[in-house]
Amino acid sequence: MLLFKRFNSTAAAKKWLVELTPAKVPKNEFKISFSRSSGPGGQKVNKTSSKSTIQLNDIDLAIWIPKEVKDQLKENRFRYLTKNNGIVIQNDTQRSRELNTDLCFEKLVSEIKNTVYFESEANPEDVKRWEKIRKNTNEKRLKEKQKASQKKQLRKKDFF
Repeated sequence: MLLFKRFNSTAAAKKWLVELTPAKVPKNEFKISFSRSSGPGGQKVNKTSSKSTIQLNDIDLAIWIPKEVKDQLKENRFRYLTKNNGIVIQNDTQRSRELNTDLCFEKLVSEIKNTVYFESEANPEDVKRWEKIRKNTNEKRLKEKQKASQKKQLRKKDFF
């Protein structure tokens, strides 16, 4: 039995994403169905139901996916996301239904990893450099403002 953790931080979601493999996806959460395949394979694909379809009805109910990942999947146009907020993935490249099912889960994992992005931590040296640049830019802006203000003061007739 898989134990599900609550994800409270972005760091936990990052770790989850890095460690995600097809073996760690809870297959009992998905509805798996098989149908007739099409394409090459001859009589075998015409007679057997080897095309595999995995379906998750509502991604919001999947407690095994961190909230940050779900939000990004919805925002970044996850290619397997349906209008009803579900996930549907099909595969019929192999002659075996088990291989096609495994490939569906591999597609799911690879597409999640390609769609979801977390910014990496900033290097402390870079942070200092950007703070220095920000400070210098602000000082320059204030000096320009002061200069413009003095120029306007000199134009006034009542200045003397």
